[in-house]
Amino acid sequence: MRWNLALCVVVMWVVGSVSCSKRSGEDAGGSEPVDQGWELISWDGGTAIAGHVFLQLVDNRFTLYQSVGDLSTAGYLSYTGTYTLTESSEQGTLLRGVYADGNPWKRVYVVEAWTSSELRLRSLDEQIVSVYAWSVIPDYVKLDPVTIRSRGPGLEEPFL
Repeated sequence: MRWNLALCVVVMWVVGSVSCSKRSGEDAGGSEPVDQGWELISWDGGTAIAGHVFLQLVDNRFTLYQSVGDLSTAGYLSYTGTYTLTESSEQGTLLRGVYADGNPWKRVYVVEAWTSSELRLRSLDEQIVSVYAWSVIPDYVKLDPVTIRSRGPGLEEPFL
């Protein structure tokens, strides 16, 4: 359960850093390349996560790719939906998301840093920090997602 929480925090952080489908430093007319996004590199102060998480944020839509937990079954689950960034006078920039099935992300994230190379998200309720690095999302992650049924029970919970 702890790695699920960490994955959620990381994904939320990634979503916040890409805000409005632009990388920091890009001109306002350009969109993110479809093969790039954010890769979770640290969660809750450590780098040991049982799996991998990639997050892509484009035009207020996200795609979350995760291979977490039972790594004996190869492949990544893919989740899509929308995200919003809002300003709070008390917390700063807040990142929220809703999955395509209408369910909200488990947590709201505070965007602590968002640069051209790093996205740092902190869960508002648990204060867990997720760090993402700007990365090319490998084709094997995007092109052949596995279904929830093939992964087994209990592995369908999204990271965010």
